[in-house]
Amino acid sequence: MYPHAGLLYLHKAEESVWVDRVNEARLNGRLCSWMSTFHPCKLPCRIEGGFLNGSYNLCQKFIFEDNTAWVLRLPRVSSVSSEYADEKIMMEAEALSLIHKRTSIPVPDVRAWGYSKHNPLELGPFLIMDFIDGISLDKVFADNQSGILREDIRDDDLKRVYRQMAGFMLELFHIDFDILGSLPTPQTGSDVPIRPLTWKAHSILHEGGVNVLGDRNKGFTSVTEYFQYILSQDCQQLKDQPNSVLGQYSACEAHASLDILKSLIPDLVEPNYNHE
Repeated sequence: MYPHAGLLYLHKAEESVWVDRVNEARLNGRLCSWMSTFHPCKLPCRIEGGFLNGSYNLCQKFIFEDNTAWVLRLPRVSSVSSEYADEKIMMEAEALSLIHKRTSIPVPDVRAWGYSKHNPLELGPFLIMDFIDGISLDKVFADNQSGILREDIRDDDLKRVYRQMAGFMLELFHIDFDILGSLPTPQTGSDVPIRPLTWKAHSILHEGGVNVLGDRNKGFTSVTEYFQYILSQDCQQLKDQPNSVLGQYSACEAHASLDILKSLIPDLVEPNYNHE
């Protein structure tokens, strides 16, 4: 379904103001001074390069006098709801810690993290981690002009990369939990609701203006119940955000599709694995 165009314009305007504040902190030295407070020896640092923007985070690399390289991650105002930005950062710290401890996947060490209230520059919650230098696969495998896979790439090289990716996915798959819900929080010690803050629910809220999270203190008794909860979010968006569809015909199509999917949920769950 479609986002609310008015909200997108609003978030874009809010981010423009926020980015100006980040730039001001870069130029007046306050960003570097703040980063130095997290170094074990409080060493001075300098900014290395420009912003490393992703879809959901603004990142900045810093180099300290001992050549240590760190990255600061700040959730982008245009992409992350201010109501849930703190939880997002905290859960990212937990996820990185979990992956580091339970898999062989090379993830950066988290040096510090904090909620919005812990940021003296008032730029929102933050995550500070080691900078891992690397080369993006598209710079190696893709044609510079078209972006399509180069014809001279050897099959053995592709197999090696895909084998590594498959190995990472299997390692993540083998991490098991006692219940369906939010990640455990042994690293941060934070209190979190049972029901997770998912990418989908957050997008519907931030881009559509509809809160589909429901009572997050309720758990799930089965996989079927979880799937029904996920599907109900689409139904609620269709009901509460009129401009999520183009008109009556597309609304009827969407409603019919959701009804069909709802009827198929029992067939998507293996009975032996339906309950905790």
